[in-house]
Amino acid sequence: MRYYVGVDWADQTHAVWVVDERGTKITARTVPHTAAGFTEWGRELDEWRAQGIERWAAIERPDGRVVDFLLDHGVVVYPVNPKALSRARDRFRQSGAKSDPFDARVLADFLRTDHLHLQALQPSSDAAQELKLLTEDCQRHIRQQTRLVNQLTTTLKAYYPRALEVAEVTTALARAFLHAYPTPEAVSTLTAPQWQRWARGRRLSEARIGALWAVLQQPQLPVPAHVVRAKARLMLSLVEQLTPVVTAVAQYRKTIDDFFARMPAAQWARTLPIGKHGITAPTLWARLGDAPGRWASFRHLQAQAGAVPVTKRSGTQRVVHFRFACDKSLRQVVDQVAFLSLLSSDWARAYYDQHRARGHAHHEALRALGAKWLKIIFVMWHRQVPYDEQYHLATMMRQQPRQRQKQIA
Repeated sequence: MRYYVGVDWADQTHAVWVVDERGTKITARTVPHTAAGFTEWGRELDEWRAQGIERWAAIERPDGRVVDFLLDHGVVVYPVNPKALSRARDRFRQSGAKSDPFDARVLADFLRTDHLHLQALQPSSDAAQELKLLTEDCQRHIRQQTRLVNQLTTTLKAYYPRALEVAEVTTALARAFLHAYPTPEAVSTLTAPQWQRWARGRRLSEARIGALWAVLQQPQLPVPAHVVRAKARLMLSLVEQLTPVVTAVAQYRKTIDDFFARMPAAQWARTLPIGKHGITAPTLWARLGDAPGRWASFRHLQAQAGAVPVTKRSGTQRVVHFRFACDKSLRQVVDQVAFLSLLSSDWARAYYDQHRARGHAHHEALRALGAKWLKIIFVMWHRQVPYDEQYHLATMMRQQPRQRQKQIA
């Protein structure tokens, strides 16, 4: 016997609806997001397990505390795309109305009737999940840093463009300069000895000191005094916000690098021709996970990463378009792998150039290269083997005659 559990999660309470194999309602409840609420719900799940009843659950997310709770109690979890749930609602109600208990009911019945089209969640190890959380949190800090850098750059362009030529605004040198000389007037009163003394205190080379002094002496368009005062105040505020974020990004990068170095997967993931530093390899492996059987084939991996287009056929019409439904984080890191490989892999550069020569845009050529890399990455992940460029080139040479025969046919 099997029970199908629909869970509509929320911040404070979770609606739960349970049906059997015939669709008959077994129970419905609201579970408070508290220790007591989860304990009571866990007793019910454990009682069913003791009775030999299989428990499958459908929920609109692949992770989180509720998912962890269900997995801890031996429940098979099926993440459901919200779009699929939206379409399934029409089976029960055409008005478009919805509620949490109703959505839980739809999820339970959808799992009962359509589970063959869903994939059960394959949880990774604790180490892999921790690495995934670290990389996701690091990306949040990076997005925050990018937002602040863009705001700071726009502010400086409005009243003090010369300051942007000193150094990248994320560097300690640029931030120290902006604190010391927040306005063009502060620089205009600066003498060469004063500048040399300040710059040598930051351990700049004599050549760099001279080059920056020449930049600072260039005239700039006049800006009204009230604009300078307002923008300087905003600039200093943005610098104060940016400093701890830059520090956090650097700390996260080091933590991720050290954490990943202790994992067996680093021995093959870091052999990709994308440079030895950075968080691209750890982020890629974190998105792949280490659960055996999570990826049935490289085509499954390509579809999940949005690296292959969607084809729609109806009668004589055939339309191919970009795949929007995918793991956005996985697609982003695959794009990074493809882009970085252009600098280190001859075949990757040649493959990219071929697509560009056919008239494909940069992002189209990069996505095609990403799809190619995913075939290689899948083999590396599945067999836990390092990347071998010579082996890959030999494989490509063997496949070329077969590809020509297909084109002729």
